[in-house]
Parts: sequence; C-alpha cells; structure tokens
Amino acid sequence: MPKLLTTSQLSRHFGSSQVVSAVDLKLMRGDILGLLGPNGAGKSTIMRMLSGDLAPSAGTISICGEDLLNRPTQAKRFIGYLPERPPLHRDQTVDEYLWDCAHLHGLKRRQSMQARERTKKRCGLEQAGRRLIRKLSKGFQQRVGLAQAIIHDPRVVILDEPTDGLDPAQIRQVRELIQELAHDKGVILSSHILPEIEATCNRVTILQQGQSVYSGEITPPAQTYYRIGLDRNPEPESIKAMTGVAEAEQMHTDYYRITLEPGCQPSELARQIVAQGWGLIELKPERMSLEQLFLQATTGGHS
Repeated sequence: MPKLLTTSQLSRHFGSSQVVSAVDLKLMRGDILGLLGPNGAGKSTIMRMLSGDLAPSAGTISICGEDLLNRPTQAKRFIGYLPERPPLHRDQTVDEYLWDCAHLHGLKRRQSMQARERTKKRCGLEQAGRRLIRKLSKGFQQRVGLAQAIIHDPRVVILDEPTDGLDPAQIRQVRELIQELAHDKGVILSSHILPEIEATCNRVTILQQGQSVYSGEITPPAQTYYRIGLDRNPEPESIKAMTGVAEAEQMHTDYYRITLEPGCQPSELARQIVAQGWGLIELKPERMSLEQLFLQATTGGHS
C-alpha cells in the first residue's frame, strides 16, 4: 500500500531554539496517527509544517508522492487542514463560507454545490447553512472547521486539537467522523489528551521537547504484562530472580505485574511459582495502556 505522507529528518528552529528535531513520520490509507506530547512538545509546529503553513528548517515532506517544499501547489491538493484555531469567517453564513472554501480549492460551480451539500451532511450541518458562523456554538463552529478541511475530498487530513473545548457528546461525534474519514484517507491528529488519542488512533508518535521518543502501535504486541495473584506475598526481587522474568512489580498486597523475557512462556512462569509454594491464584495477560507507554517513552524507556 503506497504511503500518503512521509517526512524525513523534519526539523524546525526559531532563532537559537530547536522546536522540532529530526522527526520521521509515515501515514498510510486507513491510518489515524496521533501526535501526542505535553504542551510545548512541538505538535502544532509539526502540523503547520505538514500543512505547508510553515517551512521546515531541515528535512523533507512528501504528500502522495509530491514534494511539499519543491511542488507545494501540487502537494497541497491532497491536504485538508484544521488548525488549532479554525480559520472561520464569522460574519458569513455556513453556506457562504463553505462555498468560498470549495472555490479556493479549485472546484467548479456545480462541483462546489455538490461538495458543500455532501460535506454539510457529513458534518451534521444540514440545518445550519443559513446561520451566521459567529452565532453558532463552539461545537458547531468546530464542525464548520472540519467541513472546510474535507470539502475538497483530500487524501490526507491534518487536525490540530480537533476536540478542544467540546463537550463529551460533541467529542464522540467528532471521533466518529474522524474514524469514518479514515476508511479511504489517512488522518493525522494532535492532542495532549491521552484518552482521546487512545480512543481514536491506531498508531501514535510521542513527542518530547521536539523529538520523537516513540512511534508505533498504541498497544505494542511485544508489550504484554502478566498479572499474577498469589496466596503468599514474596518480595518482587524473589519473583524477578526466576528464570525468564525480566521485571516484577508488586501492584497491590495480593497481585504483581510481571514482564517476561522474549521466548519465556507463561506456563513456565506458572510452573516456577507453583514450585516455590506461593499459591498461584491468577495468571492473565494485560496489555500496556497508552498512559504506561507514554510514561515509559518520556522517561527514556523507548528510543
């Protein structure tokens, strides 16, 4: 499957301050890639560079095979962009604004009308066409921002904090729309909210101080723990001393979280626990949460 977007060694500095340093990204059709990191990690700067709004200091960006730096007009045809502050003309009606957006993307009159009606329906704006944007709620204004990003049917959709300030019902609606878009497109979204990334994305790039400290699946298959419950409460060091155990952490008075070394099977762990006479009550796999992955990545556990 061809890549929709790739970056190589993407970097940006402002004066002597390095904001983004050598970030590599890739996006395939069907992907929802989350950019995650604390405030100031470089997320919005990367989004601006990917959209062509800000030139990188170094590195390359390819959109559907077009070089964004050398052939910006051709590359930007494939991009839909919602910045953190939606670029809304508040004294226009929704219909007027979306009509102008369609024209700016080069759609002809008939195409613009069809695209506007199709996009309004997709974003839940059918009844809002004649309303002034400034009189809409924040949730509806965000929908209009999403509509302008997708009205020209782009292959790559870039969304910067798309659910910021929305209530739970609105967040769910935006999430469903993003997942629908990913059926035939690639979506990149940024957020500092872990549950939102975990609920929406299939891959994540975690940023810290402008650098990528993790890039891959949200729940890596290799990162599986085993929860064990015991009658007795040995010290974690005693468990860690067993063959095939990489890490052992006591989570409560009666259970532990165990990480096995590659190749060690849970049946071998169970056999050793029984041999020790610790009284095995429970042994079940647990996947790493995004919060655990984030903490491990930002404290140096991933490179």
